[in-house]
Amino acid sequence: MSTFLRLSTYLLIIILFFNRKDNFFKLMNYREDLEIKLQKVTLAMQEVLEDIYKTDHEKQRIISKLVEFKEAIFLKGTELNIELESV
Repeated sequence: MSTFLRLSTYLLIIILFFNRKDNFFKLMNYREDLEIKLQKVTLAMQEVLEDIYKTDHEKQRIISKLVEFKEAIFLKGTELNIELESV
């Protein structure tokens, strides 16, 4: 009985280890995904500002939407306890 208990304890430890490892990799994937989205939004903001064919009103409207997207990305990072670097 003691051997069975020890074996089941080892098995539980191994399962917990791989479960945490899997969660760690998921968080890393989320971090990369959020950082890529953040970079895309920042790039889009720069492109809008440099667009000479858009009026100032159009630029302001588009930039305000992109700022909302950026805030949503930071909020998602906060929900997942991921610290994102502001780009």
